[in-house]
Amino acid sequence: MPVPIFAVAAAVIAGVGLSYVLSTDARTRRALKKRPVTPVRGLREGEVARVRGRVVAGERVLGAPLSNRASVYYVATVDQETGRNHWREVAREERYVEFAIDDGTGRVQVVMSVPRVAVVRDHHTRSGTFDDASEVEEAFLRRHGLKSTNLIGLNMGIRYDEGTIEPGEEVTVLGLVRAEIRDGKRVLVLDAPDDGPLLLSDDPRAVHG
Repeated sequence: MPVPIFAVAAAVIAGVGLSYVLSTDARTRRALKKRPVTPVRGLREGEVARVRGRVVAGERVLGAPLSNRASVYYVATVDQETGRNHWREVAREERYVEFAIDDGTGRVQVVMSVPRVAVVRDHHTRSGTFDDASEVEEAFLRRHGLKSTNLIGLNMGIRYDEGTIEPGEEVTVLGLVRAEIRDGKRVLVLDAPDDGPLLLSDDPRAVHG
């Protein structure tokens, strides 16, 4: 029996979306690894530098929507099964707040104005035929105008993925070093360069690369 055209199209779209995410993460990791790590105490205003250290949360901290982990960055996605082993992303939520990095030699603020983040997605759950969506999963779906069941009330195959960057976690960041006056004090910040995004990752391949 020939495969319906719409099923093929859905599979292609899902494949393209996943490939794009994977390739973007890989490019982010490669770009980070190309730069040597600069100690915070060695940062100079006006340079583009890479720093590695532990996340220090600021006044605002986020609660990740699927795991409720305290975080300064999260991305959560929902994929719906469109055919056997074929999935399509139907919801995506990404949020972030400013934080600092401490590497033992000093502390620098990270301004998340234009970030590109390669985060380890380490929280995975599913709902489906014999597994009802949890209250947390249903709440996330509702927020995006979705349901876990189809028109006749049967559970659909859905997978939920989340990645977070948490206080105390080791990360690496590449950005433009700027100076700002905050509360009467001069502080250094890392921000997006003029020609591209700020790069950030908690992936050990990038952090220790």
